[in-house]
Amino acid sequence: MSDWLPTLSWRRQGLWLLLPALYMPIDAASTAGAAKVDFAIGDVVASQADGSRRPLTRGAEVSPGETVDTGAGRVQLRFSDGAMVSLQPQTQYRIDAYEFKGQPDGSERGFFSLLKGAMRTITGAIGKTDRQAYRLNTAVATIGIRGTEYTVVYGNSITVTTNSGLVEVCNKGGCLLVEAGQSAHVPDADTAPAYTRRGALDPLGQPPGSPPPGFSSGDRPNVIAPPASPQAPAYPPTQGPYN
Repeated sequence: MSDWLPTLSWRRQGLWLLLPALYMPIDAASTAGAAKVDFAIGDVVASQADGSRRPLTRGAEVSPGETVDTGAGRVQLRFSDGAMVSLQPQTQYRIDAYEFKGQPDGSERGFFSLLKGAMRTITGAIGKTDRQAYRLNTAVATIGIRGTEYTVVYGNSITVTTNSGLVEVCNKGGCLLVEAGQSAHVPDADTAPAYTRRGALDPLGQPPGSPPPGFSSGDRPNVIAPPASPQAPAYPPTQGPYN
């Protein structure tokens, strides 16, 4: 862990100079396509800020500024930095800003918003050398990473489960580090994230269960459901940047 922050305890950090959760998307035309569709099931669409919509099928490109809406279907995206994102039914996921030139050079960035629904992701090269280069926003908390696989379920609140690596969940109430096998729940934007012993439950009615790790490579993906987490550790949430 010593490589995280040489001079400050990483448990005392906020979300690395956390930007506001309501990050405004940039113009989709200003950056090349960020991701391609590995597969899509059902009427999955990409919508732009002007309200225009287009269907997403295998091989289609998704650009910054676009929002992926799965409707009753599901989709898996593969980003140019190697990241994969699997979106469940009734999910809206926006690419706020994205840049990757083939290898980390300091200009890379990946900022995203989960507007509703459930997702699972394996992160890629972005964020591995600069944690501030990656961020997932929701209305109640913001998630940062350092090379990991995690799941987010978002209804009126969010539940975050880390499958491998480490994420940090921050809001106005504080910050919490969620390690592999742990889950955290955030009820609203003002209440600090807290560990939970419960399995991460999908408010959209997704069947319970823990699928095999990884992502599907075909057109019939497994339903993604977060695994149950072990007993919560004794240490309390860390103090966030708003305190």
